[in-house]
Amino acid sequence: MGIFGDDKGQDERIAALEEHVRVLTETVRASQADLAEGRIAILKLQANVDEKVSASDVDPTIVELNQKLAVARTQLAESSAAASESWATLQDGVRDAFDKLSTSVSAAAERITKT
Repeated sequence: MGIFGDDKGQDERIAALEEHVRVLTETVRASQADLAEGRIAILKLQANVDEKVSASDVDPTIVELNQKLAVARTQLAESSAAASESWATLQDGVRDAFDKLSTSVSAAAERITKT
């Protein structure tokens, strides 16, 4: 029995809240992908402006980062289309992809600022 004796109403409210959290999480993930893309563009500009790193040093890194961004975006699209039951598992995969992307972007930024 629900808190107020209205199981159906309570279930509908819980389902609506779960959907809202799912949409918010998907929005956050999309924002993370956009931010990573922006960081990659900034790294390209920084390398060109600073001229501390040759284009041959930066290009492979940028290509790798763009590939990781593509993987993260693909997983984001999959999480948006996933059924409710597998949503949490898929989010773990998406979170892992973004963690790897963030680590790679940070490492690239560090390489550029060191040279």
